[in-house]
Amino acid sequence: MKNTIKRLQAAIQIPTCSHPEAKDTNWLYFDEFIKYLENYYPIIHQNLEKTIVNNYGLIFHWRGQSNKSNASLPILLTAHYDVVAASEEGWQHPPFSGYDDGEYIWGRGTLDDKSSLICILEAIEQLLSENYIPPYDIYFAFGFDEEQGGNLGAQKIADYFLEKQIHFQYVLDEGGAIVGGKTLGVKPDLAVVGIAEKGNNSFRLTFKGEEGHSSTPPNHTAIGKMAAFIQQVENHPMPVHLTETVIEMLKALSEQMSGIQKFALTYPKTFFPIVKKILLKNKQTAAMLRTTFAFTMTNSGSGHNVLPKEATCVVNARILQGDSVQSIKDYFNHFGFDYKIESILENEPTAISDVHSNAMSYLADRIQTTFNGTIALPYLMVGGTDSRYYEKVTDQTFRFLPCRLTNDELATMHATNERISHENLEKMILFYKEFLINLA
Repeated sequence: MKNTIKRLQAAIQIPTCSHPEAKDTNWLYFDEFIKYLENYYPIIHQNLEKTIVNNYGLIFHWRGQSNKSNASLPILLTAHYDVVAASEEGWQHPPFSGYDDGEYIWGRGTLDDKSSLICILEAIEQLLSENYIPPYDIYFAFGFDEEQGGNLGAQKIADYFLEKQIHFQYVLDEGGAIVGGKTLGVKPDLAVVGIAEKGNNSFRLTFKGEEGHSSTPPNHTAIGKMAAFIQQVENHPMPVHLTETVIEMLKALSEQMSGIQKFALTYPKTFFPIVKKILLKNKQTAAMLRTTFAFTMTNSGSGHNVLPKEATCVVNARILQGDSVQSIKDYFNHFGFDYKIESILENEPTAISDVHSNAMSYLADRIQTTFNGTIALPYLMVGGTDSRYYEKVTDQTFRFLPCRLTNDELATMHATNERISHENLEKMILFYKEFLINLA
């Protein structure tokens, strides 16, 4: 484990921060990271075929035993090595120090998502040193702008696979972790596996107003119009509805319950009025029932006594299955405000993977083997991952981060004091080894 810890520390110490505007990203760090992988994982680079897409997207191809005539479709494991920016304020240990306190490694990317990437590579390197050859081809794809939507990385990698006519049995990406079952009223720990994700969209809205001196204001300034619009959207959330993903989650959860709770969750459509009230009490589960809007940025004005010509805001919309990009634009329009809308990021909700497939069963078995007593629970990802771009080259996608995390640890993603325990690091490598070595 000492060498693994050192390699993760070295990865964290390279600040591969992606930014909304590509020109603001320091790509020299990304070059450094690719070079770092070459130096620290020589066996992989000697034995796997490496392809670089769009300068920084990495693909590794591990050829399996199957010949051309009877080969199974390959599988794809993905991760990303870009991270969100971080200042040192509030951190117990600097965000790009990779500090090891003997129990945790600290720093940006320890959970999201360099740990996945490093542990996948650790597992491959170990299996290669043991002369393991998988039963069929495996691909590994590592994106570099997932935190900004994946347009430059995963989207281009998916286009590459499409052009090469490479289709996958299924894709495994980052996603839900292992959490205590008590949160949802059951005894065993739950490995929440994302079988679908909401569409991740951001729009910039611009409201016009009268210019001039603030001493003679109009009835509504540009900022006032924007504020009124924001208030309307926040006070009138979109209606809730039950999707197939949430139905599958509730049914799986019912198997761990008894009595009236078991009965209600076994038939969630019938008892939706009751189930809805319970799920809406928690912001995580509430987000699984409706399309949500979060206003994240505003900009206006040039002086304290100058009427601004315009005011802009950015809204992030997470679209639930059953809604669409067009339907939320129509929803904004129905409030009757005059504005210009510009798309920053557009993604429709993903398809829903089959929880009864062989791939899901295999994943659940590997989770049970690595994390004894843990139950795999399908769920809806309310956050976004790179995996949505691979829908064009696969029929099944599963999103799972093989870590057992407390609520406090989960809260550090994209926040201060992000860290991963030695125990989780060891379990992640074990999981990926178990996953790769039992494919036959």
